Amino acid sequence: MDEFIDLIELAQNGNQNAEAELVLQYQPLINKYSMKNGHLDEDCKQHLTLEFILALRRFDLSRYLKKT
Repeated sequence: MDEFIDLIELAQNGNQNAEAELVLQYQPLINKYSMKNGHLDEDCKQHLTLEFILALRRFDLSRYLKKT
């Protein structure tokens, strides 16, 4: 879990490799929701990928981390 959090923090700080790694990890889910009539809709996939990146950038990680 720490590696995932580290990737999010790196991506939010502009690390493109971390961002690409997260997109790659979520690619199966993006593909799943990009299906239309049993076929992959490339426009939908592109849109969902962009929305994923934008959501990643504005995600407030501090709300989900335990404060000790």
